[in-house]
Amino acid sequence: MSRMMTGLVLVLLIAACSGSDGGGLLPSPVVPAEEVRQLSVEADAFAERHMAVWPDVDAYASVYAEDLTGADPSGRDSDGGKQAWLNMWRTWERLTDYTIEVNDTFISTDGAAYIQLWRGLWPTDVGYPVEGPRADGMSYFETFVFEDGLVVESDVWWYPKDNERAGFGCFAIDGCPALQQAVNRYVAAWTARDADAIAALYADEAHFTDSLLGLEAAGAVSIGDLADDRFGSAGELSIEVVDLFSWTDGYGQPSENDPYHGKLLGVTIHYRATVSDEGVVQTQEAVTTLEMGNRYVRDLYTYVDLDPAGLIHRETVYHEPTSLLSAATAGGGRAEEGT
Repeated sequence: MSRMMTGLVLVLLIAACSGSDGGGLLPSPVVPAEEVRQLSVEADAFAERHMAVWPDVDAYASVYAEDLTGADPSGRDSDGGKQAWLNMWRTWERLTDYTIEVNDTFISTDGAAYIQLWRGLWPTDVGYPVEGPRADGMSYFETFVFEDGLVVESDVWWYPKDNERAGFGCFAIDGCPALQQAVNRYVAAWTARDADAIAALYADEAHFTDSLLGLEAAGAVSIGDLADDRFGSAGELSIEVVDLFSWTDGYGQPSENDPYHGKLLGVTIHYRATVSDEGVVQTQEAVTTLEMGNRYVRDLYTYVDLDPAGLIHRETVYHEPTSLLSAATAGGGRAEEGT
């Protein structure tokens, strides 16, 4: 899988407060507007330069740290260290003639994430049961974490419809109802601002991070305590699911020897959160990655062990920059007078 980024230094000093007037329904970022704007500019430039070098694999790989880690559980491409990733990229370079388009960009204080379309890509020569290449290609969601200007961690998430047409994992069996069930539980708990219902989504050792809003919590109970902080405590909250991406435990099917093979490991939710109160409507847009298993790294190889109960072990939120700029300048998301 791709790990697309070029080298930019994303060094941010998180301010104690954003200078908001505090009157917003949705919480304002802890990062000042100027830094949010800079993050957005750098993330866009970063992606644009990266598209230009592919498929020059050496140039493509130049922005990654030697101790790069990352995960693509759906394809089981979780190679350890930059050299292993480099070898894997060389195989992808030869698959077919395709172009890479970035459709949406999201940011955190130490990284960025992109919804991408690899137009024309459909790698039939690696045994996928679909004829190709396809003009529309394959869609991915990809996250990047930076340190000293280099990518130190990068994950790839698959578009569920691509999993279905390729016959990957649980999607090949029954369309993977676990995906929608997980999303429904998640949206219902957070929309209700129900601390107990939120806590029930997470493992005891779970970690939650929304760096732009300054929210971080460890443990199910502590994450549940964010019920009134993440989306504010006032007004009527609704969460619209815009799109979904997923991980499965490899692309094969469960077997007697490996009953978890192909099962759902994680979900990325692209959402819009809207709060309305007394004629005022405010919206923030973001993506959140839900890892429903324990991630660990050994010898630079990344592994994700599925939680038997499907509980979330790690969640990381990336925000759409325009939404955060509005929040930083208007005290809490896009605001408009209702009718």
